[in-house]
Amino acid sequence: MPSVLPGSAAPPPVVLPIPSERVLTEGEIVIRNDLFTMLDGFAHDVGPRGHTAVARDVLHALGGFRSRIGEEAWLASGVPLAREHAIFGILQEDPITSHSFTRPRGYPGDAGLLDLMYGHEAVSARVASASEIGRAINAYTVNADMCESVRLRRGILAGAIDDAAARRPGASVLVVACGHLREAEVSVALREGRIGRLLATDQDENSLAVVAGYAKTISPAVEPMKLSVRDFISGKRALGTFDLVYAAGLYDYLDDRISARLTRKLFALLNPGGRAIVANFLGGRVETAYMEAYMNWSLIYRTREQIEGFAAEISEVDVASRRYFEDAVSCVGYLELERA
Repeated sequence: MPSVLPGSAAPPPVVLPIPSERVLTEGEIVIRNDLFTMLDGFAHDVGPRGHTAVARDVLHALGGFRSRIGEEAWLASGVPLAREHAIFGILQEDPITSHSFTRPRGYPGDAGLLDLMYGHEAVSARVASASEIGRAINAYTVNADMCESVRLRRGILAGAIDDAAARRPGASVLVVACGHLREAEVSVALREGRIGRLLATDQDENSLAVVAGYAKTISPAVEPMKLSVRDFISGKRALGTFDLVYAAGLYDYLDDRISARLTRKLFALLNPGGRAIVANFLGGRVETAYMEAYMNWSLIYRTREQIEGFAAEISEVDVASRRYFEDAVSCVGYLELERA
């Protein structure tokens, strides 16, 4: 049986879309014909290449198709039409694709999905119980750049925790939208007791239940707390001050105004010399079309300039240094701000 995350149910079975009975416009008919011709070729050409190769080819082909017809036409017509093709059901046998599409916790990009992208042991039984086709597709999706960037992000965040402890023994850390806080498993400083406090916040009580376990297995410094973006912006909760604050999987869902306001609020929680790190997926990714159509996962993609714009409401005199960097696959951009 598939493994079930603590406090959560297994993803519901995927219900195949019923082809729309509405009358398509002339433009939609063209899109449908071109899209189905392309997807028909993949659906009937599995052969010795296997479903691993088909998943790769579909992902790249959809990326090219989205670029050709434009974002507006793709989202309005391409996405729903792509879900009417038979290959949709085949790709849903992949645990990563189906978990994302069904949103078992009611929102996109949940911590269970990230565990699948990490290849975490908590979901290994679930992957193993997938169909042979599902495992073959998963062999590609779990190694695609979108998943590699999530694994790289985990390492970057663990490194930031360790660096905070090196700069200030007994450092205090605030994590916003922590998910399952899997970077805690990688951080050396946390295991060695060199972090004085790690306040891990999230809106999802299921995620916080997993995080609470780390207080016993990794470090008593870990402190889960239910907080939302609205809570941070309102500033009504007294949280203390921190040597490191980071939010790595949140800004992809926030508009520019809220992103700038939240960054200012988080920056204000830093001790002098403390650092804030925020991240966002970069635009122009070939995986975007696959994520939108078959994973039901839409993000706000940004450029370097837009990510640096998160600091727009922070006075320059309060910033000792700023740094922008990207991960090794140029999938996620990071902004690091040091308080004067």
